[in-house]
Amino acid sequence: MNKTRHIGLHAIKVISHSMRSGSGVAFIFLTILIGLSLANLVVTPIELELITVEELQDSSARAIGIALATATLRASDGDDNQGTLTSRMENGDLIDLGMWARYLVIENPVLLSITVLLLGVVLPLLLPLGSFTVISGDVQHRTVRYLLPRTSRSSILIGRWLGSMILAWSLIIFLLCSVVIYLSIMIPSESLEDLIPWAGRCFLALFFLTIPYVSLGILCSATFSVPMVALLATVGSTIGVPLLSLSLQEAWEPLGNLLYLLPWGYSHELLSPTTHKVVEASAYCLLHGLLFLILALLKFRRADL
Repeated sequence: MNKTRHIGLHAIKVISHSMRSGSGVAFIFLTILIGLSLANLVVTPIELELITVEELQDSSARAIGIALATATLRASDGDDNQGTLTSRMENGDLIDLGMWARYLVIENPVLLSITVLLLGVVLPLLLPLGSFTVISGDVQHRTVRYLLPRTSRSSILIGRWLGSMILAWSLIIFLLCSVVIYLSIMIPSESLEDLIPWAGRCFLALFFLTIPYVSLGILCSATFSVPMVALLATVGSTIGVPLLSLSLQEAWEPLGNLLYLLPWGYSHELLSPTTHKVVEASAYCLLHGLLFLILALLKFRRADL
């Protein structure tokens, strides 16, 4: 019971400290600014009447279908004509992906879907701003040693992980609520009856997407005692994994599986119309987050503070 209380106190401390510290304010400000900017980027063509919602649905369905195909399928090295994306489209192998794109932009509010897809790409780069100092900041300033006589290292790390998660989830809820309210007011065709359920479904996807990336930030924060090094390690690995995977895949196909070191390889499944794929992707996110958290605990317990 006492350990649970300590975890809660450390979580509250992270949230309250984020409202005052430079890195925390930067994380909150940039997340809200970039999130609302992405929503504005999606809505502006409709507001300026440069394109209608129907035209946006048609063009987005094709673009999202190609993007999903690129994320889902990998070219084979065989000699047949099944290796390229174009040939697979011609042979009808991508019908399910076309239905997936239709599910996102025709069966559900298109503007909200596009905004959430963009957030899914940007959030992994923003989330480290909210977690890179939770351990390394106190280690650098030697203040963590004053906490150790009163609490355990695991309570400190788990509590600060939980606080970082709650802060990230709160910002996502704020962004989605802002976008839903704005769309319902400015776009007559987007009704609250359609937006609210889909926003809840999108939040569920972003909820699970947040877990591994915040946990990665905690791992780097527990590994490196200098906050800026922890930030560079987190952002560098987040960007470097897909770039390295795509580069090495050209040399040897199996090296493309390096993409699965982070959720880049399966995170798009979180918005799949198929329930079992959503469950699998959510489970992978939880396992990724648990793995990073366990590694962070092992590192922090052995650290010389």
